[in-house]
Amino acid sequence: MTEVAADTSTAARRNDRDLSAWVADDLRQRLRDGEWPAGSRLPGELQLAEAYAVSRATVRTALRTLASQGLTTTRHGSGTYATAATAGIHADLRNLDSMTATIRRVGAEPGMSYRRREVRPATAVQAERLELATGDPVLLTERKLTADGQPVAFSYDAIPREILSDELEPETVEGSLYALLEHSGVDVAWAVAEVHAATGDDIGWGPRPSDAVYVMLDQLHRAIEDRPVAWSQTYFLEGRFQFSLVRTR
Repeated sequence: MTEVAADTSTAARRNDRDLSAWVADDLRQRLRDGEWPAGSRLPGELQLAEAYAVSRATVRTALRTLASQGLTTTRHGSGTYATAATAGIHADLRNLDSMTATIRRVGAEPGMSYRRREVRPATAVQAERLELATGDPVLLTERKLTADGQPVAFSYDAIPREILSDELEPETVEGSLYALLEHSGVDVAWAVAEVHAATGDDIGWGPRPSDAVYVMLDQLHRAIEDRPVAWSQTYFLEGRFQFSLVRTR
């Protein structure tokens, strides 16, 4: 039986909401370090719960997170097993996380650069998606996301100017757009995403594969009161950024 070691003093310092994420993060790193090779069985829920000094429900949630990212698979009556999908960046389509947080969670160093940051009148399409009048001002951004210096995604975003801080200068915008919205008192509660395949030299900029294939997420983000607060079309480089979704029957 594999011995399980964990820093239980760390668990004691965390609140209940963070515990499952903490356990998932630690198990994810141990999987990537090869502690459990592909095909091997992880310790059971009870053993992990005792090792991390958390409840079995917390461990169960953490294991579901790993499974949703393709890192483990569960065989009913047998246990949880490691898969071979330990390389690359994996994201669960159900979770509305910032891209930088997702990249950092897998142990890579995130980077972000902006090619465009300006306020312009909304086009008819932008106005329709954001429930504005054509010509209303919107903040337009074009961002490149990198992991350990390698491009992984290009994002084209539109945000209604009226919901942002009056003092905001577009050229000072940097980092996560979720953080920008939160700074203006806007909390993104949920989003509707459509997934498409895309190719073309007009996607992105700078060094990138000439024959790149992208997974494009067309996302409309909404606040808790159901108003649209951002529209993003983000192109993820296939093979560098991988999405997963657990399906059941």
